Amino acid sequence: MKKEILIFIAMFLAVSVFGYSQSKTKIEIKDNWYYLNGERYFIKAIGYEIGARPGQHPYKGKRTDDLDLMKFDLKVIKDAGYNAIRTWSQFSEPQLKLVQNSGLKLIMGIDVDPEGDYGEPQFVKNTESSVKNVMSYSKKYDCIITYLILNEPQTDHVHNVSGKAFVSLQKHLMDIIHKEHPGIPVTISANAMISDYIDENIFDVYAYNCYDHAEAQTATIGFKDYIKGLNELNGLKKPLIATEFGYSVSHKGFGRYGGNTLEQQSKGLISNYRDLLDAGVVGMCSFYYADGWWKGGDPYYHNSEMPEEWFGFWGYSDVNDKYGSPRPVWSAMRDYMKALIISPKNNTIYTSPKIPIELYTDNQIKKVVVKVNDKIVYSKNITKEGYFADQLTLALKGIEDLELAFEFYDKNNKLLKTESIQVLASDKAFELPKLSIEVTPGNDLNAGKIASIKTKIETKENFKLLDDLRVSFNTHVGWEVGPQASISLKDQLDKKVILSESFFNIPDNCWVANASAGVSVQYGKFVFRIHDQKLIFRGDWGKEVGRK
Repeated sequence: MKKEILIFIAMFLAVSVFGYSQSKTKIEIKDNWYYLNGERYFIKAIGYEIGARPGQHPYKGKRTDDLDLMKFDLKVIKDAGYNAIRTWSQFSEPQLKLVQNSGLKLIMGIDVDPEGDYGEPQFVKNTESSVKNVMSYSKKYDCIITYLILNEPQTDHVHNVSGKAFVSLQKHLMDIIHKEHPGIPVTISANAMISDYIDENIFDVYAYNCYDHAEAQTATIGFKDYIKGLNELNGLKKPLIATEFGYSVSHKGFGRYGGNTLEQQSKGLISNYRDLLDAGVVGMCSFYYADGWWKGGDPYYHNSEMPEEWFGFWGYSDVNDKYGSPRPVWSAMRDYMKALIISPKNNTIYTSPKIPIELYTDNQIKKVVVKVNDKIVYSKNITKEGYFADQLTLALKGIEDLELAFEFYDKNNKLLKTESIQVLASDKAFELPKLSIEVTPGNDLNAGKIASIKTKIETKENFKLLDDLRVSFNTHVGWEVGPQASISLKDQLDKKVILSESFFNIPDNCWVANASAGVSVQYGKFVFRIHDQKLIFRGDWGKEVGRK
């Protein structure tokens, strides 16, 4: 009895002193997934900054911890089904304690200036000192599951300070973090459109900020295949996480960048989530929790024409509103994340009657049902939250375009979510239409002032070309994505081979270009894109950033 009392007192003191009682989180990276304590872990995160409310600037002046407001935020974030948050700069130790106690995980940014001279000794020394200072306290918290050491480095800047200096600094900072906080993955949050040239295998995981603004590769390849292509370009060797994706509801904008309605924001985020799942992403950081009034330069004024100020899932009525209120996207995302269909992937081709099923569900989901043409073809009880894997066997007769209707139920057999997945399935391999490009100059941008992109489309019977051929020459000059072309194919649809050629100017300050082309194809209800892309560097600069 005396021994039992002593054990009880020890447990009581542990909880009283630390405020929580939980086993240490063990992180493993394998099979292109995060594993936490031996279980596959899908990251359902939201971008979050404290100190970014109306009248505040998160990166200027004295930063306050705002612990009471942060505690409120973390609770509503967790209640909405998120299991993690993503930041752009480091939390203080009191803030880290709050995250630890909340039960949420953290992808934590470290405030390294992306415009610094990566090879300048004093900048390197100051950056090293800053990272070590963060490590002195952050290493005590196992809520951190990834560090982000840089956000969206610009192509021209990386070229000017040299790719070697860029890679050298990233590896140096990674070595410091690995030594101080062993076992925690380190990467950067690159921008998918301007950072596709960087070999992300120098990092522990692949990470990109992903936006479907209907330009460059998004226009030619499609959002899903464009992000999937980044994964493939890196060799499919590590987990892929989307560190930003979102829709702004500013009053004005262009393309999909701003000017969206609240309904468009809700539907856009869910559409992005679906596309990113289909691209192979295993970690999502939607952008983002609260509007950033500070981004237009005046944190006391919410500029209706500044798209960057209106990405929030929560809005604020005026400068005195500290708690805000949720927009429709908040509940839409909460409901969608209850059950994530990782496989089968939407708009994907399967050449086997056995189709993999992979789900990631919350604790409310107790059963999944799959229907084809209103008939149940699969039904299974789900006994625990988290990752679930099985397979669906279909009776196929040749090539079939199928709409798989997923239904998810709670313990009372109440329907909580439905989602349809469109697949093209066959019991054996078959030939698809093909699109390929030939680019001149193909190996070195120094070889000419004009780029030629020759496109070859090989058609197949029963596969219908749906729209114009889209061609892009992404020049990576600042945020500009370069010229595009649209070629009508309506007079050539009866041809077995369709040829086309487009020409683009090569700017003198273009250090790398991504040439791409694509067109949509339909088989029954099933629509997909055939496409091709090629990276071309100026000189041997590609070798400096890891590309061969």
